[in-house]
Amino acid sequence: MQISLRNKLLVFAIAIAVVPLLVAGRSMVRIVQDELKSSANGDLAATAEQIVTEINDRAERTWLAPLLLIRNALDDQRLGVPEKIALLTLGINDLPEFAALQITVEGAPVPVVVTNGLFAKRLSDSGIDPLKVLRLPEQAIRAAVDSGEFHVGDVSHVAATDDWLATIVLPLRSRFAGAPAVLSVRIDLDRTRRFLENHPFAKTGFITVVDREGRRVFDPRRDDLGGVAMAAEALDLLRTGNRTIAAGPYVRPDGQAMLGAYAFPRPFDWVVMVEKRQEDAYLAVDRMIGSLFHWVLAGVAVAVAGSILLAFRISRPIIEIDRVAGEVARGNFQVRVQDVHSRDEIGDLAQRINAMVVGLNERFHLQKFVSGGTMLAIRNSDGGIKLGGERQRVAMLFSDIRGYTAFAERVDPETVVEMLNFYFQHQAEIVQRHHGDVDKYVGDQLLAVFQGDEMVANAVRAALDIQEEIASLSARHPDWKLSVGIGLHAGEVVMGAMGSLDRMDYTVLGDNVNLAARLCSHAKPGNILLSETVQQAIRDCAEFETVRLPPVTLKGKRDPVPVFEVSRRATAGLATRPP
Repeated sequence: MQISLRNKLLVFAIAIAVVPLLVAGRSMVRIVQDELKSSANGDLAATAEQIVTEINDRAERTWLAPLLLIRNALDDQRLGVPEKIALLTLGINDLPEFAALQITVEGAPVPVVVTNGLFAKRLSDSGIDPLKVLRLPEQAIRAAVDSGEFHVGDVSHVAATDDWLATIVLPLRSRFAGAPAVLSVRIDLDRTRRFLENHPFAKTGFITVVDREGRRVFDPRRDDLGGVAMAAEALDLLRTGNRTIAAGPYVRPDGQAMLGAYAFPRPFDWVVMVEKRQEDAYLAVDRMIGSLFHWVLAGVAVAVAGSILLAFRISRPIIEIDRVAGEVARGNFQVRVQDVHSRDEIGDLAQRINAMVVGLNERFHLQKFVSGGTMLAIRNSDGGIKLGGERQRVAMLFSDIRGYTAFAERVDPETVVEMLNFYFQHQAEIVQRHHGDVDKYVGDQLLAVFQGDEMVANAVRAALDIQEEIASLSARHPDWKLSVGIGLHAGEVVMGAMGSLDRMDYTVLGDNVNLAARLCSHAKPGNILLSETVQQAIRDCAEFETVRLPPVTLKGKRDPVPVFEVSRRATAGLATRPP
């Protein structure tokens, strides 16, 4: 698909106006995105750390500290069992987040359990036996004691009341009723859940707590988040004991692009994740892009208006110059650039184009007066053609029109010129078809030069075709009574520029040229005479058949010269007839 110059100028002008805006805008957007991303990651990490700090403080101050006081009191040997049970009752009334306190005595059939009345009532109202929910089995107590000084157990969910309970277990240092005992507490996490739900960050983002198994805490469905990239990364750290706060981008399984951070509360094997959609975090960038879009539209409008004016002012003379160039390419050297008067580079170009067309016209016509070899020498010369030549091996074809003198005497000169041009045109076309070059026309003679590996065979083929063509032309013009004699020879010649510095002739000279000319002069009408050199070169060619003729005495040669006549072989498969 071709695009006009005016459209190109229009696109170019728009690009000049729009591209800088887009490049600058893209750079600004990237910078702002990076800053906002860094800021958002920092905010997320700070939020995750703040939430974890709150959970740690609550666990250590609100739960563990009172529990340690109770344990210390229970370890006091001055208190009897009734006083210690009374202490549990008083403690649980003053600690609303404690759902139940329990003392498990080794060897005792059942543990001592003191429940929070309000919490127990809520369970009873839902048709649940509070002790079945709040009492810890001995196996769980034993496993917790084996894990260390104190243990925060896994979180459990009471589906009927949608309550979440955590467990803390502390071994008593003294004996209870003469036997080892363990103090445990069931903690209501409702206040912690409400803290997470009502956190300011939850209005614009998401706060998610995940347990060690990858299940969501405070979610009745207990969704498995192990497939979420950030959760999987945090769980790996949790399992290896590396509780490092981290933040970064990731993509949810549903394709939602997110920014998130995570941290680990000390008391629990939890991951606290805070997340935000990237589109919300980059809201300022979206607004900037919208503003930039309006500026780009304004720039495009100005660019279009200016480019239309510019395109017409610049493209009109260029289109005119292009029209002239197209005409010249088609061989019309009479065309000229019209109506371009601008005083700038385009005006200068128009004048130079006109001058160039004049020069091309002159060169085109001059080219007809020189040979192809001359043109090739000019193209290959670095500093111009210089007088002198060099030795080269070539094949030469001389043709001479028989009956020319008698023809010229009986017709007017215009007819003679017409006949010569007619014959030379056909011969020149045949020479070119066989990769030869017409070196010169001398009267009614033509000299053609062949070069290359197949030069001798090409010269012979050209000679045979010329004789066939001349025979056909003579049949069409029987009144002319003309035929052609041809001489062929191959050998070293001097090829180069001969003459003066002001007037040169690029041609071939040497004794081998003279020999080819003498052979031509001895050739009978319609015949082709070959030198022995040519015959030796083509004797293995199945397409040619040669016949030895009596030697001839040529001008400038002391001894008779062997000559041969050539014709096409009637049967291509036969061997060449011996000389």
